[in-house]
Amino acid sequence: MARSIFPTIGAYYAADDRRLRSEEADYGVHWRLDGWRDRWRVSYVRDTGEIYAVYNAGAGPVILLGHVPPDPVADNDYRSVYYATLERILDGWAARCTTPNGLVWVRDRLAAGATAEV
Repeated sequence: MARSIFPTIGAYYAADDRRLRSEEADYGVHWRLDGWRDRWRVSYVRDTGEIYAVYNAGAGPVILLGHVPPDPVADNDYRSVYYATLERILDGWAARCTTPNGLVWVRDRLAAGATAEV
């Protein structure tokens, strides 16, 4: 199993160079998790299919929440990194973003609709 928690965003990117080259799609920057004072940002890394959460605007740990392979696209079609499959799995995310423990909702949705890693 791949490592699921990284101490920093730098450590996360350093562990797989595809992450550095990949486009990313953000799914909110105000996610909450009980026991943590500041907010989490949730992002999708196109080239690895990973969905991760990073704490406090990148100043804290990174948690891999799950994996959703990207939908097929035409070669060199980089107009969008938002894919129908992930959009379906995270349908309603904007309304959940600021709710208490909303980050657990993301993890649970990913587990129900994809291969969860946490």
